[in-house]
Amino acid sequence: MHNLLLFIHLGLRGEHCNRKRMPSYRLWGSTEDGEVEFESLTTETLEDALQMLRDSFFKDESICQGVDLLSEPGAADELIELCRLSAKDGVSVVAVEVCTGRVVGVSFNKIQTLAVPGVKGFFETFAENCKCDSSRALTDFMVDVDSRLNLFEHYNVDTLLEVMFLGTAISHRRRRIGELIVAASIELGKQLKAGKDVKTPVEIHGVESIANKDAAPKLCSLICSSLYSYKICKNLGFDTLVTVSFADYEFKGKKYIERIRDNKQKSASLVAKRL
Repeated sequence: MHNLLLFIHLGLRGEHCNRKRMPSYRLWGSTEDGEVEFESLTTETLEDALQMLRDSFFKDESICQGVDLLSEPGAADELIELCRLSAKDGVSVVAVEVCTGRVVGVSFNKIQTLAVPGVKGFFETFAENCKCDSSRALTDFMVDVDSRLNLFEHYNVDTLLEVMFLGTAISHRRRRIGELIVAASIELGKQLKAGKDVKTPVEIHGVESIANKDAAPKLCSLICSSLYSYKICKNLGFDTLVTVSFADYEFKGKKYIERIRDNKQKSASLVAKRL
């Protein structure tokens, strides 16, 4: 039901707003009032999406607070680079305010394939190359949670779509934007599984191409680091597989839970859903 709500209101987009749409524009749906559209990330929306992460996600996300990300110069820049690398897969999704063209939500998604024995994974390699302690710690946290359960073996799949960073602009929270972005990501994954060519190339460092071009996911996964993202995933039918306590992780002598401002946020969960 929650998935379908995204796709049945396409006729309600604000016709009075003449938003310019690029040839690469791929629509997944809109909110009921037509004020926000959900579409594949493109070269044109990339920088706005990255700025939105700087303005909201890096400030408010639990793990970012746990590793004191914004206190270390350059750390956020390294995670921005992680987003750029992930965007190469052509499977990320943005929420765009129709009348202004402003990105008000984003899910930077990553295609993950079954690891080759002896070869380090994407996030492990990225963490090793981080120059900043806090960005390395955040990526290491993701690797650690993912390592608690082998999703490929558990679901008997060879490819998955990981919702890596999910963020909503402060101005658009509590409007189900995050839930609808995840729903759009699931639909994108389902179409890839069905053999449809729905990946969107994004220009990164002057090169526009698609990484993992032929990889088709059979599973969608996400590390929920807040009660809000966890509620979204439960609403959308994800399985809860692993839960870790923020009290068990430390960064520079302080437990994550000591730095996280919202005392309701005490744990993170690895969740997944078959496509």
